[in-house]
Amino acid sequence: MKKIFRLLFQNPLLLIYPIVLDALSFAIGLMIIGFIGAPSTSMRLILEMGIPSVSYVSNIPQFVNQMQFMGDTVSVRAWIPVLIMLLLMAFAQGGYIASVRNVVEGSPISIGQFMKDGKRNWVRFIFLFMIITAAKTAMTTLLAAFLGVIGLFLSLVVFVILRILFIYVENCIVVDQLNVDAAFRQSRRYFKASSFNTTGIVIAMMVSSAIISLVIHRLWSPAAIIVAIPLCAVVLSAIQIAFMQQMCQVKRLHGSME
Repeated sequence: MKKIFRLLFQNPLLLIYPIVLDALSFAIGLMIIGFIGAPSTSMRLILEMGIPSVSYVSNIPQFVNQMQFMGDTVSVRAWIPVLIMLLLMAFAQGGYIASVRNVVEGSPISIGQFMKDGKRNWVRFIFLFMIITAAKTAMTTLLAAFLGVIGLFLSLVVFVILRILFIYVENCIVVDQLNVDAAFRQSRRYFKASSFNTTGIVIAMMVSSAIISLVIHRLWSPAAIIVAIPLCAVVLSAIQIAFMQQMCQVKRLHGSME
């Protein structure tokens, strides 16, 4: 872990990208709806890969970079900044993941490289987002219709399992330059080749995100979010480096995996 955090702090752009995007998303949310929610006992496990965000561990739609923000209390006109932010997050995914790869491989990172890789991959990440959202909605609706509350719980379990099995899909899109359908297949190969080590990193990701999520909800306030933004950037960026190290190791040992 020391090596991972040393790599992270030697490359501060990996922290600047998520901090700037989260701060912007939080600020826009405040301008549109003010500060909502209250301290509670709540928890959300993070399953998103790529650029970190506090919104991934929050059950309260305060950030405009999440679909939940477009609820009944928000006017349709306010959806425009949400859609713009979602597009910006799709753009940032490619640049961020490519930056993590470069850090792991010992190559320099820069804002120019971030922009170039973001431009190269943003359309693929939009398609991935649409596919995952549609699959989650269809699975939840179907199971809930037949099994009620049990179906809702079962849909969550199924999605978590599938998300773990295809944990490398975002990395495959950028590192292996694959379309979304091929990235799913390649991601499954990487997981099969490193299931033990990958599962350990997944557990670390879920435990750390659960703790952060629980603390944020218990201390829910603007100050708590301001503190959580850099905290999430550090912890979750370190986890992204660990995932990339594991993937690169598998690539070296097994070649193209095709």
